[in-house]
Amino acid sequence: TYIDCTAQAWTLNVGYCNPDVLAAAVEQMKYLTHVRYAYPTIPRIKLINRLSTFLPGQPRKVCLNVQGGGAAIEAAMKLAMINKPGADVFLVASRGYHGASLATLAASQYFPYITRFPCFGRDRFVRFAYPYCYRCPIGRNPRTCELACLDLVEQAIHYASGSVAGLIIEPMQGAGGQVPAPPGYLAGLREICRRRDIFLIFDECQTSFGRIGAMSAAEYYGVSPDMIVLSKGLGGGFAIGALVANADLKGFTAVEEHTTFGSAPLSFAAALVNIELIERAGLCERARTLGQRATTRLRHLQEKQEIIGDVRCPGLFIGVELVEDRHSKQPATERAAAVVELAKQFGVIFDLSMPDIVNGKPTMRNVIKIKPPLTITEEQLDRALDTFESCVKQVSKISEEMKQEIMRRMLEAAGV
Repeated sequence: TYIDCTAQAWTLNVGYCNPDVLAAAVEQMKYLTHVRYAYPTIPRIKLINRLSTFLPGQPRKVCLNVQGGGAAIEAAMKLAMINKPGADVFLVASRGYHGASLATLAASQYFPYITRFPCFGRDRFVRFAYPYCYRCPIGRNPRTCELACLDLVEQAIHYASGSVAGLIIEPMQGAGGQVPAPPGYLAGLREICRRRDIFLIFDECQTSFGRIGAMSAAEYYGVSPDMIVLSKGLGGGFAIGALVANADLKGFTAVEEHTTFGSAPLSFAAALVNIELIERAGLCERARTLGQRATTRLRHLQEKQEIIGDVRCPGLFIGVELVEDRHSKQPATERAAAVVELAKQFGVIFDLSMPDIVNGKPTMRNVIKIKPPLTITEEQLDRALDTFESCVKQVSKISEEMKQEIMRRMLEAAGV
């Protein structure tokens, strides 16, 4: 058995095979397993009603699918273009990740390590630097910068090749390295988008439903986007995606967001129970408590281990960035890979950030993700952290020859 600190791509917030979620799915199977999108079902109506109040304020529009977050991102793009005719350009952040379809790959950072497909339609996306404070894109001190990186967003709007429909951003980047936006940044984006008549779209596939110690990053930061995209932690392990949008926006026609398998009663029934469990069991508070327990220990380890450059949270949305030394901050890509592989031998599963390819080698794949189910016990978490500490100590001493061998295996696995 393993302690899984990935929650299988951060989907199993309530744990593996949660009995209440399974019971809801089994019960639904007795009545109806499939119906096309044109026909409403009780689970679908209930879930739409539940998600319509997901954000504070007036009830919102909801669009559901079972293709996941990428399809929901594309739904948000469609809705933005419907409501701003003639606008077909989107602003996206560097090192963002929004899905694996051709459109969402184009909206994402180009990660050639994970895909061989050319980025289709990249001319429709204008990039701005994400506020990665540990590696400030403009070389400023985060304590005194006064969010100067917001100027880069204004510049991106100015140089866009056409009218900008929306700005898509992960409030806390996941694949790009577990990087939370600094305080005040998202509020600054909200003001820019309001002033420029641009729809602000939060990709919260990774940050919603308790993972960060709140039901959403919008709630955590106190910033209300025009649209919010949900997936992963919504379904309790069942495939699902959702778009929640301002009620005053024009919606889709009957065929504009229709798919054959887009209205799966099983997923909707499971999602309803999943949300209820998160609230009833106090999993947001639990994520905050366990996250504090973990990051306190990791920061103590950081004081003793030079290769730990940064520890980031909140909640159980934890990233530990490994570097060769803290002065140069050179990404310790091979050491991070070694920690993940070594930990598996001791029964603990961690994951890595997605890399870039520089000079034919993956780089920046040096952030280790610690994102277990929110139901993990204190004993299991402590064991996972014991393993992490032991592995970090071991890989801090590996030779240059071993690093080269690790890189060779990484490149071989990637087909590079």
